[in-house]
Amino acid sequence: MKIGPTPMPLTPSPERQAQDLRKAAEGFEAIFLSTFLKAARQTTLGDDLMGGSAVDRTREMFDAEVTRLAAGRSGFGIADAVERQFKPILDVKG
Repeated sequence: MKIGPTPMPLTPSPERQAQDLRKAAEGFEAIFLSTFLKAARQTTLGDDLMGGSAVDRTREMFDAEVTRLAAGRSGFGIADAVERQFKPILDVKG
């Protein structure tokens, strides 16, 4: 009986590559949306009545959660475009 790590294939399966590509595309979309929200938050329409570090931190956490949930489901199509852009590369390698 041989005990030790199971060798992993050097190249992931095409299905795994497609899953990894989708995850990366959604991650890129989340970064894009996060940057967009941060830029939108920097604009001011006047004095903030509820200003403070606690409010700022809460907004940052809210924005992070919104971007995480919106990535891939938002209808922006950024993740879809990234996936379409890099899918042919996987097809050539696979």
